[in-house]
Amino acid sequence: MINVRWVQHPIGHGGFHTGIMISPDRPPFTWIFDCGAKRTAKFDDYLRRWLRRHPQPIDWLFVSHFDTDHVSGLETLMSRAVVVDVMVPYLNERELVIQLLYEAGRNSLSRTLVELAADPAGYFLSRGAERVTFLNGGASERPELAEDPDRPLPEGRGWEIKCYPPPRALKPPKWAKTGLTGESAVRIINGECDLSIVHAGEGIRFKPYRAPLDANPHRSLIATVEKLTGGTMASLDRPGLGDLAYSVAKHARTAAGRKTLRELFKAQVGSSNRSSLSLLSIPVSTADLRHWYVAQPRASWHSDYGEPAWLNTGDAEILSASDLSDWEVCYSSDLSVVQVLGLPHHGSDHNSDARLQALCPDAVLTAHVNSTSKKHPGLHVALAAGLRLAPVTEDAATLMEMWYLSH
Repeated sequence: MINVRWVQHPIGHGGFHTGIMISPDRPPFTWIFDCGAKRTAKFDDYLRRWLRRHPQPIDWLFVSHFDTDHVSGLETLMSRAVVVDVMVPYLNERELVIQLLYEAGRNSLSRTLVELAADPAGYFLSRGAERVTFLNGGASERPELAEDPDRPLPEGRGWEIKCYPPPRALKPPKWAKTGLTGESAVRIINGECDLSIVHAGEGIRFKPYRAPLDANPHRSLIATVEKLTGGTMASLDRPGLGDLAYSVAKHARTAAGRKTLRELFKAQVGSSNRSSLSLLSIPVSTADLRHWYVAQPRASWHSDYGEPAWLNTGDAEILSASDLSDWEVCYSSDLSVVQVLGLPHHGSDHNSDARLQALCPDAVLTAHVNSTSKKHPGLHVALAAGLRLAPVTEDAATLMEMWYLSH
């Protein structure tokens, strides 16, 4: 028997999603998807109160991407909680530079973002995480899957963890410790990924996805940024800009510097949202009777023999037909049981439209927005969603949650 609770927290424009799985003979299993907001002080206060009520370790932290409103709470989280595993999208040098240019140009370049861009794995490991896993986009490496698709990962506090395909090691920082079985602290998964946490046939399954990387060469952009800031990018043998990230931050200290960085960002083809992770979470159960419950806006119990899924999209760009098609292929087997769909980028018209909503016909559609926002959710997205739309704002009454129980 397991009990699962998902919550999209009422913090306004930002992202803080939590899930807890409870079993009578295992420790609680807890995960978080994104941790930030534009109003950082208010969010940090909310986060501290949540952590006091939930002192257990965070087994998995999923970060969709590095926009400030999705990561501004990481310092508070990592300093006040035990975070075991972290998953972030794999970012090449071009994507990391685009992220820095975007935030610098709008004068929101934080210390957290700079350190994440310099060395994402080092950022989390230096704050106590045991492992950092990068998810690359594109098709799965099927030959690698065939070797040992059921090879378990290190056991997580009584739960068996399996990843399909198994991650491969990347070079960790020299000071990073290896695990008890010698596994690397920094890993990468290429292509689609299934991650399951189970015991005695019951548990939770995660399916993260990110769009394939832009195949265009990016050395010219890096060279331009190096010349502009006077910095140099050294290879880490893992994602990260190294010292170049700090050179960009130094250049962004003045209004003139921010202006040049903003102009450089506008000249690029691409978006800081391109790399954003989506994450589907769905129970795994062999029980004969299952229940699920969506608290907002469907305040009633429903009994079913199929497990319900919650699907977050971060700020993913799935507006174009090709991007939506790849996303649909990844989640095709589970879309019909999605009961809550987090619309991408606060329900922006620039990231999705009615076609995405139609893929999850039974889902409540949620978007985390400020109650006073005039552009989020977008007009076309909101009109297509109709009564299915349930925005999560800073109003506590808009909290979105779903329960699942097996008997």
